[in-house]
Amino acid sequence: MFMYPNVKPGLPSEAERIRNCNGRVAALNHEPHIQRVWLPHDDTPGLAMSRAFGDFILKDHGIIAIPDIKYHRLTPDDQFIILATDGVWDVVSNDQVASIVWEAESEQEAARLVVEAATTAWKNKSPTAKVDDCSVVCLFLQKKHHVVAVDT
Repeated sequence: MFMYPNVKPGLPSEAERIRNCNGRVAALNHEPHIQRVWLPHDDTPGLAMSRAFGDFILKDHGIIAIPDIKYHRLTPDDQFIILATDGVWDVVSNDQVASIVWEAESEQEAARLVVEAATTAWKNKSPTAKVDDCSVVCLFLQKKHHVVAVDT
């Protein structure tokens, strides 16, 4: 099981690129664990990612749309692939997602359950905060084998 980290402005290489483009990287006082990208002389927009499509405000200040690509050769032991937005990975651990998906009967059910877990986690984290986008795609690489009890 593995998860590639989200490309965030708190990563040293990302922060350096942003600062080299006159963007600012800083966290808000009430959420010091979340680094955000800000305009050079304005406290907006506070984007919590360093790579994004269509961000016209920060594109000249270090936000890029070039993906950070990693490769993983699939093995016979790999059970499933999960693609999810940062709204999921920011509040639900890799182990939690794997447990949810492992127990699900179908890819659709797995995706729904992971979204529900992430949405609940956002609401529990801060009831007054906005829930981030939580999108998930699940792909089972192997057929699920279920134990069937038979009475004789």
